[in-house]
Amino acid sequence: MRHVPAIAAREIRSAFSTPVAYVLISAYLFIAGFLFFGSFGFFLIQLQQIQAYGLHHLLERMNLNDIVIAQSFGTFATLMAFLVPLLCMRAFAEERATGSIELLLTSPLTSWEIVIGKYLAILALIALIVALTALFPALLFAYGDPELWQTLANLLTLFAYSAGIAALCCFVSALTRSQIVAAVVGLIASVLLLVLDFAAESTSSEVVQQVLRYVGTSGHFEPGLRGQVRLEDLTYFGVMALVFLSLCRAAVESLRWR
Repeated sequence: MRHVPAIAAREIRSAFSTPVAYVLISAYLFIAGFLFFGSFGFFLIQLQQIQAYGLHHLLERMNLNDIVIAQSFGTFATLMAFLVPLLCMRAFAEERATGSIELLLTSPLTSWEIVIGKYLAILALIALIVALTALFPALLFAYGDPELWQTLANLLTLFAYSAGIAALCCFVSALTRSQIVAAVVGLIASVLLLVLDFAAESTSSEVVQQVLRYVGTSGHFEPGLRGQVRLEDLTYFGVMALVFLSLCRAAVESLRWR
């Protein structure tokens, strides 16, 4: 695994050598910021109305973390379901389209080193995006008193969720030469996993409901939005990443024999 850092560094430089990464990250921050401060503005309006009408007993329900931060991070997770496939679409598809994948496969690099190196580069981009996202609730700490642990739990959950679907999208990218196909299929797969928990409500079978709720991603990041970082949820995202990275490695290894 000694070549992994070099591959990751190469991928990060490549990502920022074109405007694509800058445009995607800027678009995400613009939309996320608009939604976050829109939610905060609505919270302030509700607070003013409660005080104006003297409904002071409702102030106990006006929790800044639950109404603004948690709901906003739930929206951020949905945005990441669209953003991550776009960040991952070029991971292997571009290499296959340009033929440079053959240079990698004929080099002393192992398939695992290639996959892990590219995946770590994507994780670095995700970590950057999550760090920039943290600036939104950080502004609330300057003027208010949100709960620090719940906010950190939201950030950790957002990163773990994004890391899980990044592995899925890397696998999809390894299956095709087209970046557009990789992006579309990865996006569809991410959104399907996101809505499986809601689809479980439409079936009457208890077993099917439990399976869909466990396989779906929303049921595993929602506890984190409430400040509950559960080992079973982190394990789910870890296993998800491991499974799809293993499939990605198998797809890359199969290219050696074509």
